[in-house]
Amino acid sequence: MHWMEQLTALGGVASRRQLLAAGATSDALTEAVRAGLLFRPRRGSYASLAASDAALEAARSGGRLCCVSAARSYGLWAGTDQRTHIRVARHATRLPYTLAVRHWMPAERPGREIWRDSIDDCLVSVVHCADEETAVAVLDTAISAGLTSLQAIGELFAGESVRARAVAAKARPGSDSGVESIVRQRLTKAGHLVEQQIGVAGVGRVDLRVDGRLYIEIDGYAWHSDRGAFERDRARDTGLAMYGFLRLRFPARDVLEHWPDVGRIIETVLAAPDVTGPRTGQPFVQPELADRTPKERARLRTPTRSSLATPRFRASGDQTMLSSR
Repeated sequence: MHWMEQLTALGGVASRRQLLAAGATSDALTEAVRAGLLFRPRRGSYASLAASDAALEAARSGGRLCCVSAARSYGLWAGTDQRTHIRVARHATRLPYTLAVRHWMPAERPGREIWRDSIDDCLVSVVHCADEETAVAVLDTAISAGLTSLQAIGELFAGESVRARAVAAKARPGSDSGVESIVRQRLTKAGHLVEQQIGVAGVGRVDLRVDGRLYIEIDGYAWHSDRGAFERDRARDTGLAMYGFLRLRFPARDVLEHWPDVGRIIETVLAAPDVTGPRTGQPFVQPELADRTPKERARLRTPTRSSLATPRFRASGDQTMLSSR
């Protein structure tokens, strides 16, 4: 591997020692700086033009991204805290002025990258510096990303404080996004049984199932940006409806910014009588349509303009109205 490729593999920031070990020479580094391909964020370190702002801020401080900033750099959930968190050594002095949040503690398990925590140090620092809900969501998304496992988390936190171990013990697999984890945590705390990534025959996987009867899908910020994803989501919704399942769909923003409303909708649907049809594993067919062909059923179920103008207040209709608010 060429030393420039090694720099890219290290996240765009590396020490002089690392680059020399990768095959660079002093002359080559000097020439790359003169040519504008590299620059020195701090004495003894080099950065490419592709390095992130957060990585450069950490490098200039002589520290490493930690807490939610490191989590964000790994593509994990990082909550709503947009500040840059940097771990610096206890003896560090003459640090440049920065608005970053500094954590004066040594790295216990330093990785190869000089600008951010290793994934293990990242997870431990998140549990210590973030609120519990955010910390658990970071752990959940790290499991889903394949960066850790429940067993590894148990071993990692074995020597940590009682509080840290208690927070880590709440991590679960199955959250494709931090928002899904947050919904799971809040509904579990409210006393509900929450299952994740439930496979439904003829439908596919659904994000959450609550109390064995309500299926919930969460639309995340980074997803559903293309028509294909939109159509797959609607196909799942249609499939759940055909099989008579209760279902709700919420945008991630509503979960984060309007949880009282979201929570109230969920509780209302769960409290309503279950009249959506049998759970037989077959599509629910109204008795008056039983002798019709599938095409005729679809035509007869299609609402007319007049029926849309004067909707009736029914259990299944309640669900639709609630989910569209």
